Amino acid sequence: MVETRAKLKQVRISPKKMRLVAGAIRGLDVEAALNKLPIIFKKSSPVIEKLLRSAVANAIDRYDLSASDLKIKSIVVDKGMDLKRFRPAAFGRAHPFKKHASHVEIVLVSKEGVKASLKEKKVQDLETVDLTQSKKTSPEPVKKGVQDKKTKEPKEKKSKVSKK
Repeated sequence: MVETRAKLKQVRISPKKMRLVAGAIRGLDVEAALNKLPIIFKKSSPVIEKLLRSAVANAIDRYDLSASDLKIKSIVVDKGMDLKRFRPAAFGRAHPFKKHASHVEIVLVSKEGVKASLKEKKVQDLETVDLTQSKKTSPEPVKKGVQDKKTKEPKEKKSKVSKK
């Protein structure tokens, strides 16, 4: 059985609210979970759906499996870093509160009887060029107003005096 995973960190939804949706799809087939997620009317539902599609894409890209061959093995929601904020209160005071975040990890596994093999990466033969051996000529710097390149004689300076 092949495992693939996808992680999402610092989602600005509290872990308590994310766990409600995660618990609803835990252990389901991928197709059943993708059909169920749009029906769940929670803020975290589209976030988890996108993460699930990412995990399926990882499995397709790496092991050449289809979405119907996969099952959700585990979905874990952990607490992320809190943002500490203050709310104004009476008499010039401030009350602290926290804006919660969460980390989500989905692990997919192939169903029993499905054979999956690791995809071979296509290696392209690239032509290498040794830049130290190339005979590139750089243009010579030109000193302004000193001498003409062709005749090696000093250039004449044009005066801007008008004749009357």
